Amino acid sequence: MRLRIEQKIRKRLRLARGYEAELVPKLRPYVRRGIRLEIALESIMLDTTEGHLLRGTAAQVLAINDNHTPVALLLKQFFEQTEKVELWKTALSLEHLGDRCAIQPLIEALHDPNPHRRHAAARALGWIPKAGNRAADALIAALTDPSQPQPVREEAAESLAYLHSQRSIAALISVLSDPDERIRFWAVFALGTICDRRTGRHTDRRVVPALESMLNDHAIPPGNWWSVGREALAMLGHLDPPEADYRERLANATQLVLEDPNSSPEDRHWAEGYQ
Repeated sequence: MRLRIEQKIRKRLRLARGYEAELVPKLRPYVRRGIRLEIALESIMLDTTEGHLLRGTAAQVLAINDNHTPVALLLKQFFEQTEKVELWKTALSLEHLGDRCAIQPLIEALHDPNPHRRHAAARALGWIPKAGNRAADALIAALTDPSQPQPVREEAAESLAYLHSQRSIAALISVLSDPDERIRFWAVFALGTICDRRTGRHTDRRVVPALESMLNDHAIPPGNWWSVGREALAMLGHLDPPEADYRERLANATQLVLEDPNSSPEDRHWAEGYQ
């Protein structure tokens, strides 16, 4: 049995591309010491000094032997860790693994006493493929709960964008009046991003008046960002089907920014990204 596992892993690695190919040199020191590939992959997966993409890839390769062991080990590590950076890295490793068995434990982590664990869980829930309505409902609850720490609510808003759950539209609209510009910014982004996964079209047109109401919001969230209003214009300009003349308005606005030598680096980044 053990030999067959090694053979399966070796075959997978012989055909490796991308991050799997980067695993090969990482595994060589283990192989030289006579350590089985299965144990070596587990060690890399749980090594917090490695990048999350490599750790998540090691977990994916390890899963060809046992679908449940990698996610269980990463979740165990996630709930044992307490530091912000380590929790974040392990959450990203879980999302890269993409095992939906992580969804319910991550949902429960949104109520953990450790705020950093909550924050990391909110991130991963938006990026695990096909996380579904359970994840969406949990993130909606976190977003609309004023008792949640601000980073958790902000992350929940962004994560809802990637789930493309139509059920989150009303909640996202409801927080557009939130006093924190970071919440408003990511709610705007989510409203303009959520679309029908099959067609790529924005079917819920409630987002149009909602985004229009934010065009004059000149607040800028901390970090390398631009105003909430600029983000709203970008979202309106990229709606499909198009809405009114917003594509033209967006094109004119981005051109003005790029031609203005006094434009801030953040506004230039906005213009370059949305032109």
